[in-house]
Amino acid sequence: MILFRGSGAAARRYVEADRSRADEYYLGADNAVAEYAVLDGRGEVTATRSLAADEYEGWVDWTNPVTEELMGTPRTATEGAKGSPLFAEMTINAPKSLSVAAALHPDVSAALDAAQQDALSEIQRWLGQHSVTRVGSRQAREVVPIESMQVVGIRHKTSRAGDPHRHIHMQIGTRVWAAGKWRALDTAALFKQQGAIRALGAAVIAAHPQLARTLAEHGLTLNPASGEVTELEPFNAVMSKRSAQIRRNLDRLEAEWEAQHPGEALGPVMTARLQGIA
Repeated sequence: MILFRGSGAAARRYVEADRSRADEYYLGADNAVAEYAVLDGRGEVTATRSLAADEYEGWVDWTNPVTEELMGTPRTATEGAKGSPLFAEMTINAPKSLSVAAALHPDVSAALDAAQQDALSEIQRWLGQHSVTRVGSRQAREVVPIESMQVVGIRHKTSRAGDPHRHIHMQIGTRVWAAGKWRALDTAALFKQQGAIRALGAAVIAAHPQLARTLAEHGLTLNPASGEVTELEPFNAVMSKRSAQIRRNLDRLEAEWEAQHPGEALGPVMTARLQGIA
């Protein structure tokens, strides 16, 4: 679990950089970049919609994408003080061998998408039921349940190195509705809950009947204890070594480019070029 501080534009660059340009999913394609959901205190979904790039950036900057109202004003970073956390992020991952199986077989890919979506849905439900905020003055604060919260999911199929790596960026909005106004999510409580959240997501994927059935149709076995595909697991080390090598190359190339272009931001064309060299 990490807290993101910055801006909506920076958040978009961050998620763009977390997958290869060869990824079938391209941030900005078809005008949709993320899936947005609103949860109530029972964990029930009360609204969903896709977010275009500008809507996603606005959501990160605390603009409600449904009503367009401001949910507060983020505190900007100053010397000696951090800026407001705009969202908390946890990545819902798939074991490497399962990502490889999805790359090999389109029906496994669809089943894995369904399994990861089910994991995201169960985590969202749990968050709605267990997230809290604080109400009252600093001297007399009371912990109360949230009445409404927002979660965004962004799907990627590859790593920055271009190898199969199925994952969802689950971004938990830090503005929640409770006691008649927008308030700050209690992120200290959220961090204490992250073990349960991660275990829930892993369990949903490892025990997913559609995924196990689809793998079996291709002679592959899903190990419910590890979540790995037994027949493909031996290839994990080779692919991880390759991925790490490319990632090191890319980090070096990006650092060299930034040193030669101070104050400039890497655009998509140059990023793709550096990824190809790496």
